[in-house]
Amino acid sequence: MATEVKLPDEAQGVENITVNRWLVKAGDTVKSGDPLLEVATEKVDTQIQSPADGVVLQINFGEGDLVPPNAILALVGLPDEAKVAVPARAPEEPEHTEVKDARVAPLPSDGSEKPQPDGQGPAPAAEGEPKATPVARRVAEQEGIPLNEVKGSGLGGQVTKEDVLQYAEQHKHAGEAPSPGGEEPSPAAAEQDEELKDIASLPVGRLAAEYSINLRQLAGDRPLRSLTVEDVLSAVESRRSGKPVKVQPRRPAQPAPVQQAAQEPTRQAPAPAPAPTPAAPQPQVAPPARQPQAAAPAPRADLQPGEEFVPHTRMRSLIARNTVQAAFSIPHVTTWWDVNMSAVLEHRRANKSEFAIGGVNLTVTAYLVQAVITALKAVPAANSTWTDEGVIIKRYYNIGVAVALPADPKSGLGGLIVPIIKNADNLSLVGVARAVNDLAQRARASNLKADELQGGTFTITNYGTSGSRFQTPVIAGNEAGILGVGAIEKRAVVLSNGHPLDPNVGDSLVFLPVLTLGFSYDHRILDGATADGFCAKVKEALEGWK
Repeated sequence: MATEVKLPDEAQGVENITVNRWLVKAGDTVKSGDPLLEVATEKVDTQIQSPADGVVLQINFGEGDLVPPNAILALVGLPDEAKVAVPARAPEEPEHTEVKDARVAPLPSDGSEKPQPDGQGPAPAAEGEPKATPVARRVAEQEGIPLNEVKGSGLGGQVTKEDVLQYAEQHKHAGEAPSPGGEEPSPAAAEQDEELKDIASLPVGRLAAEYSINLRQLAGDRPLRSLTVEDVLSAVESRRSGKPVKVQPRRPAQPAPVQQAAQEPTRQAPAPAPAPTPAAPQPQVAPPARQPQAAAPAPRADLQPGEEFVPHTRMRSLIARNTVQAAFSIPHVTTWWDVNMSAVLEHRRANKSEFAIGGVNLTVTAYLVQAVITALKAVPAANSTWTDEGVIIKRYYNIGVAVALPADPKSGLGGLIVPIIKNADNLSLVGVARAVNDLAQRARASNLKADELQGGTFTITNYGTSGSRFQTPVIAGNEAGILGVGAIEKRAVVLSNGHPLDPNVGDSLVFLPVLTLGFSYDHRILDGATADGFCAKVKEALEGWK
C-alpha cells in the first residue's frame, strides 16, 4: 500500500503552511529520508523527507498552495500501487466530512466510478446544503460563490473543485454572482458585500505581500475583491520581463485513471456509448507550476539611475513586521556591562580538545547560555511576559540563540532566525554546546522544525561573532529582555590594590580579554536596578567560571 507523505507532528496547530517548492516530481525514485519538498510557515522553512523507499506516485499540492496541517502532500510506493485509489488530500473541514475508515479500495476493472463502501465515499451534506467536497467549499468561500448555484458533476451530484472553478470562469465578467436562490440580498447583506468588495482574498493578499505588489495600483478602478492569483502572477511576470504578460489560470490537467479515483471526479461531456478503458498507465502527474521567481525583476518605472529594486523575501518581511511591532509596543531600555572573559577562555582552552573528540565545538555561546540561566534564576522577572493584567513569571528556561543567515552576495541582504534550546537548564555545558551547534547548522540549512522556533522565554544574540562591539538588540514580543554580546577583545584595564577611585602607587595597567554585554529590557517589567542585577549575575557567572 502506498505511503502517505504528511507534515510532521510539530506542524499541528500551525497556520498558513505553504508549499515553497518541490524537490522531486512524480515518477522519481526516492529513498527513505530523501528530501521531497520544502514548506514554509510564518516562522520557519523546513524540508519534508520521504517516509519510505519507492516511487513518487502522486503530488497533491502545487508550489505556493496553502495546506492544512493534516494534509496528505504526496504518495510514495511501488509502481504497481498506482492502481490503488488513495485520498488525495486530508479532510480540511471535519465538520462537513466524517471519515470512518482510511483504508483504500482498488479501482473497478472497467474504469467506471462506483460508490465506495461505507466510510470511504463523500460524507453527506447537512440538511438543506448542497453536497460538495471540502476543497470545493473552500474555493467557493474564497471566491464568494454560492454552492447551491453550482451544478455538481461528482458522484451523486456532488460539487467538486472543478465545478466551482468552471462556474467562476463562466461568471467572471458578469459583474456580480447571482444571490442564492435568485433572491434580492437584504440591505444588511448588501452593505456587508459593499464593504468586502475592497478587501482582497487571503491567497491574493499573501502572494502580493510576498512579491511586493501594490494591489490598489493593480486593481485600478476594480474592487480589490475582484483580483485573482493570476492577476498578481501576471504583474510579477510583467515586472520581471519588462513587458505585459498574462498568466492563464491554472487548471488541473486531465488526470490519469488512477488520479480520477484518488482525487475529485472531473466533469466530462456525455458520450453516446462508453468506450473501452485501457489498462492503467504508470502514474503521470503534471509537475506543479512554478511561480515566477522575483530574484531578478525588471527595473521599476520610478527608479532613478543607479538604483536597483530588490523585492522583500518572506523572511525579510517577517523580520520587519516583528521588529516594528516590538519597537513600537515595548519600551526599550539598554544597559551596558563589561565582562572579563579570562576564566571562560582558560576553561575553553583546557576542554576544547576533549569536546572535539566527542564531535562538539565548544563555543563561547554555550558559556553565555549557562550564565544567563543562572542569572534568570536569580532574577525571575527577567524570564517573564507582560500582560495587561499582570506579569507571567516562567520557571522554565527556553533560551533562544539568534543565528545570522548568509547574505545575498549581490544585494547584501541577509536574514536572521532564532532557534530555541528547550529546557536548557537541564543540560550540561557539553549538552548546551551540542544543541547550539546542531540548531545553528540546521538553521543555515533551512532544516529546522516549527516547534524549534516557538516557546522561547529569553534570547541571546551574539553579534560579536561578526566583530561588533556594541548593538542595541530588539526584544522579542513575548519576552522581558534580550542579551546582546559584543566581540571579545583585549582592553587596557586598571587594577588597583587600594580604593579603585583613589590614586594608589599599587595601581597597574593590564590587558584583559573583555566583552561588552548589551541588555535591552522591557521597562514595563524591569527597572534599571533590576536589569543591572540580572547583568551582575551574568558577569559574576562568567568571570568566576571554574
